Order: sequence, then C-alpha cells, then structure tokens
Amino acid sequence: MKKRVYLIDIDGTVCDDIKNEDSHLYKDAKPYEGSKEEINKLADEGNTIVFFTAREYKDKGVTLSWLWKHGFKFHDLITDKPRCMDGEEYVWIDNKPVRGITYKGEWGPIVETKNQEVETFLNFK
Repeated sequence: MKKRVYLIDIDGTVCDDIKNEDSHLYKDAKPYEGSKEEINKLADEGNTIVFFTAREYKDKGVTLSWLWKHGFKFHDLITDKPRCMDGEEYVWIDNKPVRGITYKGEWGPIVETKNQEVETFLNFK
C-alpha cells in the first residue's frame, strides 16, 4: 500500500466547527464520532498525519493539548491555513500527485473509486 501524507482540517472536520472568533471554545470542542479511530488507523498503517488548520498560531498550544487529550495520533500541526469563507473553495496546486476529500458529516474508511482518481469515505452518501 502506498504511504501518504494526510493534511487534515480540524474544525468542522474532526470536531465541532468553531470559528477563530470563538477560540476560547477550542478546549471544549467535541470530537466527531469515528474521526479519531479513522485517523489513528491511517497513522498505524504508516501514513503521515498532519493537522492543517486555520486556527491561529496563538492557539497552537490549546490545539495540541486538545489533540493529545482526545488521543489523536499525528506527526505535525500546521496553523494559520488561509481561511476559506462561505462560497469559496480550496484549490491545491502542486508538482506532486494531490487528492482531496470533502468531509460531509460522517467518518468511515477511505477508499479509492474504481477509476482510482478520486477517494471518498466508504459510507459517503
């Protein structure tokens, strides 16, 4: 199996969707069901897990504490990702192969589609 580097958002992807303006709530965010298990499985398979968040650098300590408290396995945390507002989307351009999965509210195993060009959560609807 090919080893991968997973860049994973935090707010609204692995836990409650908390805006930067409400950063005082980060420490009490509720993890989404299945997020830790699926992410830890990816890490256990030898993949690199990097949390890539629009949370600001000033909140890095509370974010690291939250990830450790809830048992997420990861290799790094990158803060200050450019914020994507409603009606906008992220586009990643790179000289290496890039794939993307839009989180739609339910965690499950990540599987490749038949054409192997797109990946999705197994229980994606």
